[in-house]
Amino acid sequence: MTTDQDPWAGARTAAREDVKAALARGVRTCPACGAEQVTSGRFCDVCGADTTARYRKPPRWRTPALVVLGLLVLAAAAYPLARLLRDDAAADRERTAQRQAALKEAEIARLRIDSRPVRAAGLAVPDGTDPVAFRDEQITHAERAITADGRERAAEGTVDRAPKGTECFPYPKTAARSAIEADPRAQRGRYECVAYSTTFEAPESQGQARTGLFGYPYWLVIEYPTGDLVWCKVTPRAGEGGQSLAAVPVPAPCREPAAAAG
Repeated sequence: MTTDQDPWAGARTAAREDVKAALARGVRTCPACGAEQVTSGRFCDVCGADTTARYRKPPRWRTPALVVLGLLVLAAAAYPLARLLRDDAAADRERTAQRQAALKEAEIARLRIDSRPVRAAGLAVPDGTDPVAFRDEQITHAERAITADGRERAAEGTVDRAPKGTECFPYPKTAARSAIEADPRAQRGRYECVAYSTTFEAPESQGQARTGLFGYPYWLVIEYPTGDLVWCKVTPRAGEGGQSLAAVPVPAPCREPAAAAG
């Protein structure tokens, strides 16, 4: 079988021709001197320079340097933004503090008005009457006056609910205060009162049933000989775990019985 008849022989011949063409001498331009030459060699026939194209690898220090440079660029770009955010946060804190201070100042002004001393005439001890026995009448009269005060505040909108009644008790609960309550020569006494809007059953104390009162606390001072009254609505401080926006002391006429006559 001839070559023309053998397909494998034809394929081998074509492959050999392709290899010869790839390895044949061709025209090259020297990258160093620019001389054109027909050669299949590696080096220039004119200047001897290497005519094979090569790529220089970057120095090993370049990649870390580029990373560091990139980080510096990012840091420089981020600094103004971070400073702007920090300034905005500081401005927000200052505005919040100013609003809080304004709210606190307004609350203090409200509490001072709310706790202002209120004076009223009471029941003087009639001649020949036991002053100790008559104190129940004086306390009942004071309770009615405080109830009326609470209802006026509800009508004005300074309290949420109008009280149904008021109960007052000697204050503080000490032996010295109990002695004043039983002393016919005592000139004045202080009481803790609740103008209540709701009552509830409280736990028993020493086997006695008790009624709890929910409402608005007052402090009261009674001038026993004349029956004159002075009372202050009290805003208690928040208990454990709570926080009051502001608080004011109870005015002296209600806090110190000796000052009530002043």
